[in-house]
Amino acid sequence: MFRSSRRDVVFPQAEHARLAGAIALAWGNERFARPPVPFDAFVRGVTLHDRGYGQLDADGIGEVSPARWLEIQWAGFAPRGEEPVVDLVVALHVHRLVGGRDAGMTAALPELRRAAGVEESDAAEADRITNLCDRVAFDFCVEEPASGRAAGIDYAVDGYGGITLEPWPLGPSSVGGIILGFSAKGYPDVLEPVVVPFDVRPSQM
Repeated sequence: MFRSSRRDVVFPQAEHARLAGAIALAWGNERFARPPVPFDAFVRGVTLHDRGYGQLDADGIGEVSPARWLEIQWAGFAPRGEEPVVDLVVALHVHRLVGGRDAGMTAALPELRRAAGVEESDAAEADRITNLCDRVAFDFCVEEPASGRAAGIDYAVDGYGGITLEPWPLGPSSVGGIILGFSAKGYPDVLEPVVVPFDVRPSQM
């Protein structure tokens, strides 16, 4: 889970991932192609990229032991078998996070690509987009101004729901929606929802 830097609110990983999925769903325009994998499955994979945490996790970012963190990552990486492309998108994301800390994941990737029918270069392109969606949603949930660059896109979050991307890689002229945070007091045993709007726009608007 994420802890807001400016108020007593937490965001489960599943809600962070919901925002990442909303950006992925809008991806693609005349300048930026959709990822070279089945698009619906790609969007589901981005939306579930942190599935190892479950729905209402209490594993705070930067608060869990390395062993617990790796356990969570393996829970997400392990294929579910229902949709091979979803399994691949999630596994690529987790492998990127874990890096060289677990050789078993690297060894498993070729079989996951084969099961999904996706070439290595196409998988890498899909993961570049996943990385951007994840990083934007990560910074958003901290609720403080931040910026970065991924997949050739500069992004910024203002800490109050605003997100800008430049150049603009999405189909619609803007993307809005909501995710849920929860009052940190009593979470996860006591759930007091906090509705948090987001608004994604080109930086020049």
